[in-house]
Amino acid sequence: MSEAQATFAPESILELSKSAKKQWELGQVRLIAAGTLSDAGTLQRSSEAEATWQVSIRSIEKEASFTAALPAQVMTLIAGDFVQLEVEGEPHGLEPLRPLKFTSSAPVEASQPTEELLTVYVAADPQKVRPTVRVVELSKKREQYLFDGQLGILVQGSAVLLLGDQQQAINLRDTVAGSDAQEPRISGRGVMAVVSFDLA
Repeated sequence: MSEAQATFAPESILELSKSAKKQWELGQVRLIAAGTLSDAGTLQRSSEAEATWQVSIRSIEKEASFTAALPAQVMTLIAGDFVQLEVEGEPHGLEPLRPLKFTSSAPVEASQPTEELLTVYVAADPQKVRPTVRVVELSKKREQYLFDGQLGILVQGSAVLLLGDQQQAINLRDTVAGSDAQEPRISGRGVMAVVSFDLA
């Protein structure tokens, strides 16, 4: 794998439609990206087995429990109204566009959803990587920059990726990788989930 292939380049938008649907305990999952974090804080591609972080879009379609392979987790509800998660005996309400962060290797219980829900699901190895998710409102007047260690997922509305004087449309639920060197900017009207990974 070349160095270019090993990193996530901003000009290569990660299209959700190109990710195969798989099953997980609560519904369906589409993996957006998985990898490791370099000492310089850049995202590197790797196999799922070797990954210290991963980002996916997951549906919650039924009441069930799941156990994460990577225990530091952030779940953000991007379609649907509400679901309750029980983490190590503590109930937590998952509300729209309000990231819920928790660390647990124990099974997490999801209560019966009243409708099919969609989440941005982030997981990481807490010994190596600290994940955070920030939900930002996009504006055509103020561009959103994405830096090393960041992925931006368009969860509502429409947007374009600006790289230098080039621009490229971003489809709903597609993902752009950040870069200190290339300074990708996002302009549009909508909502973006900005996932950041820092060295633990």
